[in-house]
Amino acid sequence: MLMEIADTLRTKLDPRKTLNSLKGDADPGNSSTGNGTGYDSENDSDPELHEERTGNSDTVKSSRNGKVPLIKLTDVWKVYQMGEVEFAALKGVDLEIYEGEFVVVLGPSGSGKSTLMNLLGCLDIPSHGTVSLNSRDISRMDESELAQIRGQMIGFIFQSFNLIPTLNTLENVTLPLEFQEEESSRARERAEYLLEIVGLSDKHHNLPSQLSGGQRQRVAIARSLAVDPPVLLADEPTGNLDSKTGNYILEFLDELHRKEGKTVIIVTHDMTPVKYATRVVHIKDGEIEKIDEVEGNFCKL
Repeated sequence: MLMEIADTLRTKLDPRKTLNSLKGDADPGNSSTGNGTGYDSENDSDPELHEERTGNSDTVKSSRNGKVPLIKLTDVWKVYQMGEVEFAALKGVDLEIYEGEFVVVLGPSGSGKSTLMNLLGCLDIPSHGTVSLNSRDISRMDESELAQIRGQMIGFIFQSFNLIPTLNTLENVTLPLEFQEEESSRARERAEYLLEIVGLSDKHHNLPSQLSGGQRQRVAIARSLAVDPPVLLADEPTGNLDSKTGNYILEFLDELHRKEGKTVIIVTHDMTPVKYATRVVHIKDGEIEKIDEVEGNFCKL
């Protein structure tokens, strides 16, 4: 079943195509070997960039005065046609997100945060303005290119988990690696490792329906990490969980941010994740009201 699903999706995507064009375009001074971020740990000649990667908080902050943001939104509008009426879900949004940040996008229902999440995750393109990932405008990419970015650079964690109900836990986590045509035994080894990391090594053969909500969310996190993406994008990751399990999930994401330098973006109406954030983006009525910076929460590698 797993191979059938992967084979079906391969007819539309070519997972062997890497993001070399993205890596090379990120920063003219950067190399583009290996890690999908345009950074070469052995050959990079910019000591400030290396310090930024290693978690020096002063350098992370100064990077906004010269370094290229990982994700940048410039005068972004998203307008929907509703019969004869146009509705602007986002209105002239400007936002920059840098590598190694933990950003919480906070807003009430109907504020436009879900629309913003879709744009940050390359699930949609703006009606006006630009959304750039590694300095490339996603609106200039075709669906195949966008799919490659989603598969290789962004790990998604959804409130509703979005696990495939007919696949067991191990198969759900292995699936992203199958899309990239990873060798079967290596894909299985990676999936087993991730399930061990999230505390589900004894649930390999369970279907999603046989797991609790917290367990399903942990499977979703393991799946999001399968290809080791630089960005984790979470939509209300604790929304369907009790407070204890929700705190566990947030602590786990914080560990990934602090110890592995993952860029974590959480879109939520809940104040709880704010204590882990490096910045909090407040959105209301499709506009960014303010952005709060939190001292002391930058990644520490």
